[in-house]
Amino acid sequence: NGTQYLYWRRMRVSDYASFLSRRSARRQPSAIRELFPLMKIEGMISLGGGLPNQNTFPFEKISVSLRDGSTLEITGDRLAESLQYSPSYGLPGLVAWIKAHQTRAHNPPYGVEDASQWSVCVCTGSQDALAIAFDMLINEGDSVLLESPTYSGSLAALNAMGANLIGIDTDTEGLIPSSLEAILKNWDTSKRPLPRVLYTIPTGQNPSGSTLPLERKKEVYRIACEYNIIILEDDPYFFLTFPKSQSPRGAGEEVKANPVANTSFLSLDVDGRVLRFDSFSKVLSSGLRLGWVTGPTFLVERMQLHQQASCLHPSGVSQGLALALLERWGPEGWKTHLRFVQNFYKQRRDSFLEIAKKHLTGLAEWGVPEAGMFVWFSLIDIKDSRALIKEKAVNKKVLLVPGFSFIPNPTGPSNHARASYSTASLAEMDEALRRFAALLREERGLLASSSTSL
Repeated sequence: NGTQYLYWRRMRVSDYASFLSRRSARRQPSAIRELFPLMKIEGMISLGGGLPNQNTFPFEKISVSLRDGSTLEITGDRLAESLQYSPSYGLPGLVAWIKAHQTRAHNPPYGVEDASQWSVCVCTGSQDALAIAFDMLINEGDSVLLESPTYSGSLAALNAMGANLIGIDTDTEGLIPSSLEAILKNWDTSKRPLPRVLYTIPTGQNPSGSTLPLERKKEVYRIACEYNIIILEDDPYFFLTFPKSQSPRGAGEEVKANPVANTSFLSLDVDGRVLRFDSFSKVLSSGLRLGWVTGPTFLVERMQLHQQASCLHPSGVSQGLALALLERWGPEGWKTHLRFVQNFYKQRRDSFLEIAKKHLTGLAEWGVPEAGMFVWFSLIDIKDSRALIKEKAVNKKVLLVPGFSFIPNPTGPSNHARASYSTASLAEMDEALRRFAALLREERGLLASSSTSL
């Protein structure tokens, strides 16, 4: 409502520099990278850059056959641009496409009147963007708020940085706002400063498959405003959202709604405190290694300073190929492709859950994911899944991931296991869950025998 909006506006982030890590605060622009925008000025003759002469490149064109039978070709100036060093923010055409897409899908409120308040930067996958953001915002020993469980890749990065990880309770609908608020209200600032960063996966969460409802997002955002926290919205499964339902629909039902209609933290952001991470990996190709970050211009600019000093920029060939395809499709073609991908994964989810019901009823419990590609099993009468999954299941030739791998600062056992329905055939799903069910029965039998002997 209006009152709440005005309250948030008074809390608008004004000192982004105070959020920077010591490493990020020391970053300076590359003298060579600063030449790129100047080289575009009409009449400018460049003797400054160290660009290799494109006449030495052996490539005449890039031609790719698409599944619809058409051919995509990159030639001429577009090929030259793709093969050459390019701006650290990404190829200008792709950056423009992404900013237009983010405006349509999210339109951050703090930038409605002035779009220069927010920016985008293309990175080598959203994992790379996250690693850069962690480096920008977190010093060794800093406290970071995150869901428990959460993505193991982010845990690996944060643990290596020596961050103090604070797990927030979750349920089948994701992060529990009251748990977040209780942590902050009861924080002892005499021992440690309050956390400045919240990392969350709001859609098809990895590993739990949960999707955060809008009302919870609003509450989490309110709390972030109150405690002046930057939200890292990691949303690689945003484009893999299925129709909301209490139970899986029939495999024949198709997704027909707007495929990018979810309300994100970015679309609620009146303060300029959300950094959002998106990816082409799940909908175009994971091998392209293309993701992007969207957020306040100050923070995105600091991230591209990091990129200037590391990879310089993501693969120009990958960017050029993605841009050519997106331009060929246009906005409606992009939406059509997203609907195809969503229907594909929805049908796989429905089939996997039916198979799980057949084999694992009474042995495990699970929720119905509304997005993504994961099911989070809670194993009945199993206290710790680690050895069961890492050793015994492997011996049965079934691969899952133990819940222990996704817990920040694990101190006790976990009875969970993550399964993915993304690539296995239906026959393989059936056989894998049959083997897993047999293993669970064996394990429960062993536990029962051990208990009896005691």
